[in-house]
Amino acid sequence: MVLILFGCALLAWPTHARLGDGNYQVILWCSDRVARNRDSTQELARACNELGVTSLMTGPTEDPALWRTLGFNYYVENIVSPGLCLKSRSSVTDWNAFITQWMKTRSPEAFMRDFCLSDPAWRARARAAMQRAATHHAPCNPLLYDIRDELSVTVSANPFDYDFAPASLAALRLWLQQRYPSLDALNAAWLTPFTAWEEVRPFSTDEIKARLAGRIEALDQQPNWHALRAMHYAPQHVRAEPKRWHLAPWCDFRTFMDDTLAESLADLRTAARAVDSVTPVGIEGTQMPSAWGGYDLWKLSRVLDWVEPYDITAARAIFGSFMRGKPLFATYGESDPVAVSRRLWHLLLEGDSGAILWWSEDLLEGDGPALRLSAKGRALAPVIREMHTPLARRLLRAERLYDPIAIHYSHASIQLAWLFESFEDGATWPRRFSSYEARHNRHAALRTDLLQALREAGWSPLFVSYEEVAAGKLEADGFHTCLLPDAFALSDREVHALRDFAQKPGNRLLYTGEPGVFHANGTPRTQPLFTASTQTVAQLVAALPPPAIRITTPGSGVCVYRFREGSSQLFALEQRQQGQHSDDVTAHNLPTQRNAVRVTFAYGERRPLFDLRTGKQVGAEGTAEIDVPFEHPAILGFISPVGVSD
Repeated sequence: MVLILFGCALLAWPTHARLGDGNYQVILWCSDRVARNRDSTQELARACNELGVTSLMTGPTEDPALWRTLGFNYYVENIVSPGLCLKSRSSVTDWNAFITQWMKTRSPEAFMRDFCLSDPAWRARARAAMQRAATHHAPCNPLLYDIRDELSVTVSANPFDYDFAPASLAALRLWLQQRYPSLDALNAAWLTPFTAWEEVRPFSTDEIKARLAGRIEALDQQPNWHALRAMHYAPQHVRAEPKRWHLAPWCDFRTFMDDTLAESLADLRTAARAVDSVTPVGIEGTQMPSAWGGYDLWKLSRVLDWVEPYDITAARAIFGSFMRGKPLFATYGESDPVAVSRRLWHLLLEGDSGAILWWSEDLLEGDGPALRLSAKGRALAPVIREMHTPLARRLLRAERLYDPIAIHYSHASIQLAWLFESFEDGATWPRRFSSYEARHNRHAALRTDLLQALREAGWSPLFVSYEEVAAGKLEADGFHTCLLPDAFALSDREVHALRDFAQKPGNRLLYTGEPGVFHANGTPRTQPLFTASTQTVAQLVAALPPPAIRITTPGSGVCVYRFREGSSQLFALEQRQQGQHSDDVTAHNLPTQRNAVRVTFAYGERRPLFDLRTGKQVGAEGTAEIDVPFEHPAILGFISPVGVSD
């Protein structure tokens, strides 16, 4: 592949999955106000229609007939409880208090989860719950099944050494025997003296930190916290003292827990599909990619039909890359109509199939004949109803166009990054909650900054997972560039595939730091595989030739989305989006300046270009001066909206 193809070789997939009638779905999350007004059908229907709602929520045992009678779709929420979400019906519902108490003793007795995901009895109960719900609802053709909201191995993506329960450790030992040819091989990788598989147990986080601080035989040992705080990661340090950097006893356990959550969800999806083979099965309220909570987004994407992610540290773009053609949603709880409008349109461009509105208690008021939209509901209704306009439907039904540029997703590197970045925390690492990580994790910020910089340079990249790289996806799908943001750990298959890719004429392998210092299981390599790089994100992006279709105004912060509509293209120009910083769906992260940004748009064809909102011609000779609004993107195309069918 030669460099002349930059900017014109495109990858295209259907942007949105088709749900229900194929239109954008607006779901109202229903609570007490809806439950006690089920007899006020006309008032409820009128308020929902005014808000733009197309679907309502029901529980696994509730009767959806009323929603169907009123003409609404519906989805089934929180089918499996308890077990997947420890925020309720567990002994650790107050996670902050739990961690505060644990840090006084640091006892490993606390490492047993209330509900062991490897426990056959719990798994059987969860499967039965899924099958009961599917049996009950399948005749009514629900829109979606939600296994559980805000599920996690811990709570959110908070760090803690779950799960040392007997069933979990037994499953871990079987898992390890599938990955190591012998106990001797395991001991060599882990630097442990186990004499039988029944003795094998992973290192806790305190124990792996004790090894990092210099105690190689770290089982049952506490770290030298002062020495640990003084540490920092560098490849030369790893090669100089490799034994203290043998991290597999911890990394393998983290990977096993990721597999355990993904396997549990796959089992529950299969249980529902055995009864209802049509309705998509997924989860809500997922976290940022993390060493904790089971949040390897690649593995989760393999076992779900749909997902509602919190868009923290590029999680939405990652899921969008891994789940092309599958429904994705977001939950909206903000009160500011501008914040809601910006996010609705942004996520429509990203490929969302619908929105979940939080919640009936905020958006409705009154009871019985007085039931109506609240002040918040009335303020948000106009921007929500925009998702049902002809312009939104055009984007919903178009194909998103991507460039053959890959951002490498390395979950093994995400694990190691957490270990390295938490050196500075010393003994307080358990308080490195996911809310802190969302704003302070440097590895996550690097990934997010790289994605944003590529988009603002005019590119539409895709994330490609470690398994996809190892399987040869870069070559098979025609990528010409692969970028590795601090890929500390690579499998041998990944290394082979990346080297082959880099040797092809016209291809570019760009990275920060030194890739592959560790094997994927956290075992250090003895020799460097790649020359270390000191390049910044800006320098990596500058190494690419500019695409033909781009914003030429320097530093505008405006991104370009491209879509195929029949034989023509649509363009969306959008001001920089900030994503979410937490799982609080009522919060927004808006800059203080809310002005339009004027940019020069190079669109590559010497033909008239129109603003599809106003119908006005904005360009004719391949460039256009565009005022990009703050509250929504500028949508441009070559066919005037006049006379165009919706």
